[in-house]
Amino acid sequence: MNKFLAAIGIVFIIFVTGVIEADDVFEYKNAISVSGLSSDEEVTVNSNEDVVDGLIPELEMQFFDTETMNGNKVEIYREYEVYRNEANEVIKKVPTDNYEYLEYWR
Repeated sequence: MNKFLAAIGIVFIIFVTGVIEADDVFEYKNAISVSGLSSDEEVTVNSNEDVVDGLIPELEMQFFDTETMNGNKVEIYREYEVYRNEANEVIKKVPTDNYEYLEYWR
């Protein structure tokens, strides 16, 4: 009987903790910073600047180069803003300053 009451107590504590944490997430969901910057450092962008001829860009990583560093093969990918029309044809491709490095150990 004591084990049963202990199990019910633990389940109750987990439930109450979950409700409290869920409330905090809903209350502060707009304050969560995904970019790693504080809300004071984040930049607001005018939505008209992102739209070119009524199109919204998609960010894509594309292969850029391969290098050898310290005996390991390193693939470099560059981020591009890709504008597509309704037929999914690429209209404009603008490179950004973001790169990703994928290292293969030998």
